[in-house]
Amino acid sequence: MGSECASAQQDATPHIAISREAGAGGSAVGRRIGELLQWEVLNRKLLDMMAEKFNLSRAMVGVADETTSNWLIEVFGKWLDPRLVTRSEYIVHLGELVLLAAQHSSKVFVGRGAQHFLPAERGVSVFLVAPLTMRIARIQDVRGCSEAEARRYIRDTDQTRRDLIKSHFNREIDDPHLYDLVINRTQIDSDAAAELVVNECRRRFSLT
Repeated sequence: MGSECASAQQDATPHIAISREAGAGGSAVGRRIGELLQWEVLNRKLLDMMAEKFNLSRAMVGVADETTSNWLIEVFGKWLDPRLVTRSEYIVHLGELVLLAAQHSSKVFVGRGAQHFLPAERGVSVFLVAPLTMRIARIQDVRGCSEAEARRYIRDTDQTRRDLIKSHFNREIDDPHLYDLVINRTQIDSDAAAELVVNECRRRFSLT
């Protein structure tokens, strides 16, 4: 498996990996980048691909994607429910899918720690941040929820993402040294943010 991963990394096409604070508009920026470069954007679609490729329950894959790892589930989960996808299985399958996707053609990956599976020299990694007030307003608009619910969603989502990167890659998701670009969305809209990323990608990989 190790040699296969190394080979897949060497064969990876240019890619963009977006990490983001909850409510910082990562999906919108990713879509716009995809439009500008004519690259496929993989966000939650990765979960559909995982369920199909590995013959897993899509609902269980979603649970693994959104739940912090728990040692009880890791040890006893399959015994309690054979359909369960443990966090460890999820990470292994996710890494395989990300590498396969990057081998096939250039992609925009949104979230799920994609950059940690891929060779840094073959991609542009981005971290999107925004003030809490802006993030709350965006979540309220997208999810149609109250301010309190938006605050709770942001807190829980940020923590789950932080735990994923820390537990499986031993990195802090908000460490700026992990990224080529850190973009503060305060004065930079989705189009402008996408153009910044695309320009850097074109410069680095001589894309037309």
